[in-house]
Amino acid sequence: DQDSFALIRDPKERIVSAWKSKVTCDTDEEIPGHRMFVPRLLKLAGPSSNMTARTDKGFPCLDLSDYLAVLSQIHAQGREGSLNEQFLPQHLGCFKDVPPSMWTVVTTISGPNALCSLKSVVSKSANMSNTDDGCQIMIKTHNYTRNVDLSRADEDILDRITIKEYEMLRKYLDA
Repeated sequence: DQDSFALIRDPKERIVSAWKSKVTCDTDEEIPGHRMFVPRLLKLAGPSSNMTARTDKGFPCLDLSDYLAVLSQIHAQGREGSLNEQFLPQHLGCFKDVPPSMWTVVTTISGPNALCSLKSVVSKSANMSNTDDGCQIMIKTHNYTRNVDLSRADEDILDRITIKEYEMLRKYLDA
């Protein structure tokens, strides 16, 4: 009987975070991956999406609403399982074959005890004594959806493309 650990992310936060770190136009400097991620997303959405990347900054990028529209098109075509791991829904990636319900410890990345929980599981599996060292490690996280302006249409898209993730993860996110 071995302990296991699952680290989950809020689906909407994860999607907006991926936009900010991989494809955003809200920067004056190219982010590593712009030239790879943006074309791949557009290709996966297909020509019927009529979406194109902005190039006025000297590199391909997507505004948030365009990014969400591209993801919506990909999901509508049932192609979300082909997304790169940065954009892939958690229920089709990390937890496809081993859902959080099969893990001993499930926590969010922003959970105040996330690192302490991981330390506990690792210590136990390595047969290390896990003395109460007052583990109070804090993890710096970002709440991306609070730092961006989402239109009602953007919120609707986020609701639609994250519904399956929330079905799997809601009880852990609300804990």
